[in-house]
Amino acid sequence: MKAGEFMKYSIAIIGSGSMGKHHSTSYDQLNEFYSDIQIEKKVICSRNITAERADELGWAEYEKDWQKVVVRPDIDVIDISAYDNLHYPIAKAALENNKRVICEKPLADNSEQARELVKLSQDKNISCTVCTNYRYMHAIRCIKHLIDSGELGEIRHVYCSFTMDWAIDLNMPMYWRLDDKISPTGALGDLGTHLIDMCYYLGLEFSEVCGMNEVFGKKRKSGDTFAETTANELCVFNARFTNKALGVFELSRVSGGGGGMIFEIHGTKGSVRWEKMQMNELLVHTGKISDSWRYKRINAGEILPYDYKWSSEFKQNDGFTLLFYDFLSGNGRSPTFNDGLKCCEVIDAILHSDKEKKTIKII
Repeated sequence: MKAGEFMKYSIAIIGSGSMGKHHSTSYDQLNEFYSDIQIEKKVICSRNITAERADELGWAEYEKDWQKVVVRPDIDVIDISAYDNLHYPIAKAALENNKRVICEKPLADNSEQARELVKLSQDKNISCTVCTNYRYMHAIRCIKHLIDSGELGEIRHVYCSFTMDWAIDLNMPMYWRLDDKISPTGALGDLGTHLIDMCYYLGLEFSEVCGMNEVFGKKRKSGDTFAETTANELCVFNARFTNKALGVFELSRVSGGGGGMIFEIHGTKGSVRWEKMQMNELLVHTGKISDSWRYKRINAGEILPYDYKWSSEFKQNDGFTLLFYDFLSGNGRSPTFNDGLKCCEVIDAILHSDKEKKTIKII
């Protein structure tokens, strides 16, 4: 690419809810701070979209039928931020119409669907990405640096927790994330995908899992009647990695205290702990950093300098901007559909483990 040239992409986003808003903001940030890529926010699509919502999020047009969007010749990239059960059919249709795809997680309802999407994208030689944006957290990159540099030694133990509290009130009305027809993998697929992907990103390959899932609000108010809650609200599972390290994972929508995310890695030379509530800090113990066996609180910028064009410290939406830039620039650093498939394989195994009451090996 010559000096002064840039890559221009016409994007359509399918989904106008919270993730559609996050993605829209990140496209604006990408346009503001990167001169080699230009995003045209062409169309926003959802069943309930209005001209006011499209204007609020900065999209030129709006459409209610996604099937009309994926065939448009003036669209280069389809961004799928819709309900979980729509990820697979929209991604498949987009690929069949030779569109590049950005897909929210989980990639599909199961690994069979995800595997089909991987093959289709490979057969057509179309690059795609899945929005496992937590791997872009600056603190997580710092943890990867500590692992890759050998400062933590050989990894032996992983503890991960991602909890929310919005479903703890059993009188809360029915919501789509609690319906397994719309959200087939529940809290596990929604929250657990991030933790599973971060482990893979850090070089930890899953070998086998043993898990349990539960639903607590069996019936919830839905209009003038009640609906069955069928998607898991709580999932816990244990894992063994190929290096023989063990992991403990907790995913919940029914845990009080406001929820949060905790990610711990313990090795033979040191340990590190990250809490999302303190997004830009790490608790670190290595012999190099501390002579005692206690954690030391460190700003992530002291481990790896912040190198973002727009801020000295990381904010959650920044992960999407960095992911979108990596994907659209083609630099090879963005997560792929194959990464999404690996997460789906682990999720399938956990659900199978709960059903069969036994440990399941990962394919």
